[in-house]
Amino acid sequence: MFFDSAFLARLERLHLLSCRAFAGQSRAERRSHKLGSSLEFADYRTYTAGDDLRSVDWNIYGRSDKLFLKLFEEEEDLHVYLLIDTSASMRWTATDARTDTPLRASKLDLARRIAGTLAYIGLANLDRVNVHYFSENLGADLGLGRGKSHFHRALQYLDRLPADAGQTDLARSLRAFGQKTKRRGLVLVLSDFFDPGGYEEALSYLLYQRFEIQLIQLLDPAELNPRLRGDLRLTDSETGQAYEVTANESLLRAYEREVNTFLTGLETFCRRRRIGYRRATTDVGFEDFVLQTLRGGGGLVA
Repeated sequence: MFFDSAFLARLERLHLLSCRAFAGQSRAERRSHKLGSSLEFADYRTYTAGDDLRSVDWNIYGRSDKLFLKLFEEEEDLHVYLLIDTSASMRWTATDARTDTPLRASKLDLARRIAGTLAYIGLANLDRVNVHYFSENLGADLGLGRGKSHFHRALQYLDRLPADAGQTDLARSLRAFGQKTKRRGLVLVLSDFFDPGGYEEALSYLLYQRFEIQLIQLLDPAELNPRLRGDLRLTDSETGQAYEVTANESLLRAYEREVNTFLTGLETFCRRRRIGYRRATTDVGFEDFVLQTLRGGGGLVA
C-alpha cells in the first residue's frame, strides 16, 4: 500500500477528534480536561495548605499578598481503534459485463486506504493506534503502536488480508473486541454494515462499554443505483444463495426504497446516540474523502 509523501505531509496538520476525555498513558499532542503539569496554562485556583509551592504564581502574590496556584492542561494520548470489515460483501465490486473486469476498487480496498490515513494521523499526533480485521469473528490485531515509526508496521498489516472472507457478524465481532480491550477510546468501524443480524446490538454494546464510536460506511455506486435489467440470476456474495429475479422498473424502484430505508435507519440510529457517521463510495478518491468529507461540519479530523 503506497501513500504519497506530499499527501502525508498534509496529514501532519490534522488530528483525530474525540468528543470525550479518556485517561491516557503518556504525554501527546492532545489536551485533555484533566489538570496537570504541562506548559499549557489553564487557570488559577486559591492555594490551600499542602499544595506544591512551586506552582504558586509569585507575581500575583507580590501584587495582592494572596497565594494562587497556576493550573495547566494535561496533554495525553488517545487510544484509537480501527475495525475493518473484511467480509465477502466488502470485497465485491461491480464488473464490466463484457470483459468481467472490475470497474473500480472494492469497498475493502477503500476502507484499508482510509484506515491507513487515519492511522497515520493518529500516530503522528502520538495517539496509541491499533487495527483489527473482522468478519464472522474478530481477527488478530496489529497491536498498539505510538509515533510515526509504527506507520510502516501498520501498512504491512493492512496489506495482509485474511484469506477467508466470511460473512459479517457485527454483534459477535464487536462484543469480542469490547471484551478484550481494557483501555477505552475512540473506535472507528469501517464496513458496509450489510449484516442480516443488524447493527443495533453491536453498536449499543460498544456504547454501553463507554467507547466513543465513529462509523464509516463504504458502498459501491452499483449497490445504490444498479443498472442491470432483464431476467437475472443474482448470488449473495456472503451466503452463496442464488435468486432468480426480473429486474424491471417496478422492482428497481422497490429496491431503491429498501436501500434508502436502510441508509436512513443507520444514519438516524447514529444521530440519536451521538455516534459519528460518514459515508464513502468507491468512485470517490480516498484523499478527497479524508481531506474534505471527514473534515466538513463536525467531521472526524480537524
